[in-house]
Amino acid sequence: MEEEAPIIYGLDFQARSLCAQYGETEMVRFLIGTQSLKSENSIHCVEYDEESVLVSKFVYPHPLGEIWQTNAHPNQADIISTVHSQNQKMSATVYKMSPVPSNGQSIDTLDSTSHGQLKAIAILESSDEKEVAKVLWQPNDGNKVVTVCTDSQINLWDFSNDGKVQNAIFSEPLCKTHNQVTAANWSPHHGTNQVAVAMETNLQVVDLRSVNKGSIYNIENAHIEPIRDLDFNPNRQYYMATCGDDGCVKFWDVRNLSSPVLNRHDHYHWVWQVRYNVFHDQLVLSAGSDARVVLTSAASLSSEPFGKLMSDDKDNDDDEDVRSPLADGVITAYEEHEDSVYSVAWSSADSWTFASLSYGGRLLIHRVPRSLKHSILF
Repeated sequence: MEEEAPIIYGLDFQARSLCAQYGETEMVRFLIGTQSLKSENSIHCVEYDEESVLVSKFVYPHPLGEIWQTNAHPNQADIISTVHSQNQKMSATVYKMSPVPSNGQSIDTLDSTSHGQLKAIAILESSDEKEVAKVLWQPNDGNKVVTVCTDSQINLWDFSNDGKVQNAIFSEPLCKTHNQVTAANWSPHHGTNQVAVAMETNLQVVDLRSVNKGSIYNIENAHIEPIRDLDFNPNRQYYMATCGDDGCVKFWDVRNLSSPVLNRHDHYHWVWQVRYNVFHDQLVLSAGSDARVVLTSAASLSSEPFGKLMSDDKDNDDDEDVRSPLADGVITAYEEHEDSVYSVAWSSADSWTFASLSYGGRLLIHRVPRSLKHSILF
């Protein structure tokens, strides 16, 4: 399948955390958190202009240590969270970002003191000061935040009152063993009351309204090696995807957890992240330590399993009104990275654009092949 050449953006430091700036729906923007032991870390806001094929950046110094996770508010473009390591402790902070310069102005055209600023508006720390593994924003409105501690304790924070933290709820650890939390995500379905937490090879899903009453369902030994990430199908409430150190991406129907409904083994090493396309959920990205990004079709499990359907006009017998469904399997494997790829993210402004980040600090911005785009739309 014909591919467009990627846009490349390089950082001076190592990095492993990437997300789209979800609250920005006009411009294609991604947020990257650096991971340097010796130098001050920062958040890079990278903007891609498709018309000019130019990349602009704006840098926000992050003085609180190495950034292990970057996550953005679903609606407010200037609110982000990070999980960071400082003094050998993993903590979480919510920030308000100063505005990005207008008209895609690059930091290169500004003087050296014109960096952006991150204003800490909340430190998400439990009373027993446990280490944080993941920060999750409530899907859709972002009024609540969940922090998942490394020992699987879940903390719920309420941000609905002008960004002030209220009514924090702390659960007991989900697991009494020494298994560490390796992945977590918040379901956009079921009233946004369900959170999934992976602990090594096992997965549990809990209801936040009764978080201390045990899990709603769990998958024991979902992977034979630790689970590294999971994502919920944004358009089909019973489907989710997981990936792990066994090199597999597995798709699950939570109504029958005896086995995955689809199991893909398209990576040669650990798979660090899996992400559904929000608008076209038959498209799934995965990133791995084999330096590959794989664009996969999971059309049979998507909200559009049959592709373009027959015309509503029953008297129209033109064969052109029927399109064959997209088959499951690898669409394209991208191999331009030279190091482990830790993160992938779909743009929130353009559903056909995505970015991938490798540990060496290389960000690649790709577009879905035009032929695939046309086959889905027309």
